[in-house]
Formats: sequence, C-alpha cells, structure tokens
Amino acid sequence: MTGPSPIFEGVGGYFKAVTRKPFELAALGGGEHSYKIMECSMKRFLLGQYSQTVVEAALKLKDKVASPGDIAEVRIETVTTAIRLMAGDIDKWEPRTRESADHSMPYTVAIALIHGEIEEKHFEDVYLRDPRILELTRRVKAKATEEADRRMPEAMLCRTELVTTSGASYTAVVEHHKGHWKNLMTDSQVEAKFRKLATGVLNAGQTDRLLETLWRLVDLKDAGDVVRLTQAI
Repeated sequence: MTGPSPIFEGVGGYFKAVTRKPFELAALGGGEHSYKIMECSMKRFLLGQYSQTVVEAALKLKDKVASPGDIAEVRIETVTTAIRLMAGDIDKWEPRTRESADHSMPYTVAIALIHGEIEEKHFEDVYLRDPRILELTRRVKAKATEEADRRMPEAMLCRTELVTTSGASYTAVVEHHKGHWKNLMTDSQVEAKFRKLATGVLNAGQTDRLLETLWRLVDLKDAGDVVRLTQAI
C-alpha cells in the first residue's frame, strides 16, 4: 500500500482527495477539557453496536407475554444508521451465518424475546434454522425516526412496541444501553462477560489468573511485568 508522505495535506492527501477541505482538531484532553476516552462505550451484548439498545428494549418486554406465540408484532423505532446496517439487507432478515446474524436487528430481537438472553451459542446453526426464531423475525418491523437521529451521537434512542395477539400493547424505551458511557457496566458485569467469552478457550484456572492480571495492568511497571505475568498463565 502506498500513498503521499504528507498523508493529510499532500497533493494526493486526505484533504484534497477525500474531504476536499481541512479539518480542525477539537481541544485535547487535560485541564478544563475532559479526555475523550471518558466517552467510550462497551458492548453489553455480543452483537453490533447499533442493536444494543434495541435488544435491551426487547428484554424489557419479554415478560409481558406468556410465550412468543402471543406476539403479533414487534415495532422498533430507532436511528437511521441502525436500520441501514442492522435491518437494511435481506440477509439481516434471513441470516444464514454468524456474521450476518450478530448484525441482524430482527434476528437478535427474536432471540431476546424467546430465550431472554444473547449468548455465543445463539449464533450457531441450530438457532439460525430454528423455525420459531425465523417465524418471530418476520413479525419484527423497524423504522427510523427524526427524534432518534437528532439524539445521535449523545444517545442511541430505541422505542419498541410489542403488540400481542389479544390486542394489548407494551412499550419500552432505551436511550443509553448498559455499557454506554452514560450507563456504565460494573466491573462484575464486565468480568462476567469476559468469563463467558473465555469459555472453551481457557479453563477456569487460566481464566481466573488472566483476570487477576488484567485487573492489575494499571499497577504494572513495564512490558517485562506483562510478559512475566502472561507466561505464568
């Protein structure tokens, strides 16, 4: 891969070739300016960022029905980008691979309403081909709203309405998913997610030792400490 040495200001640089105008950096962190890292978010669920609030809203509604068969329709309102990335293609409505399923808004909503959780196993073939999940996916409707777009990027607003076969309607609203910098995950929640992801890769003892090391990273003096601790695992 090659490019001009002044990659931004050069003759074929970013300003002239892409943006057609220069940009100014905002004030860097320190003093009276907060550090941008304090506005970083984490994913609570193992799926695309734009479905985090959507799935959280679905989980709030799960107990409103006795079974998925009682659901007539699920109406989702959220940001335009979420609809485009997570519900804009046919493979998002009929996912056949893990890669399309974990970025599928309707599929992950169906998983949440049927199983009450989102885990790695839910992207395996047995779930991708489950007729109950596929049938519920077809009852999901999604659209963008001006309010949700206006609230970005401060919030990723999602309003979900669950309509039952008896005509009852229930609504859940989520602005900041668990893990958003305005709704932080606790250390125990982060650790619980790590343990689930480590299953099948590390044994229980290795996971314990690695977590102990990771929580101590801030106290390590140099790269040598990291290497020694990693070797000990």
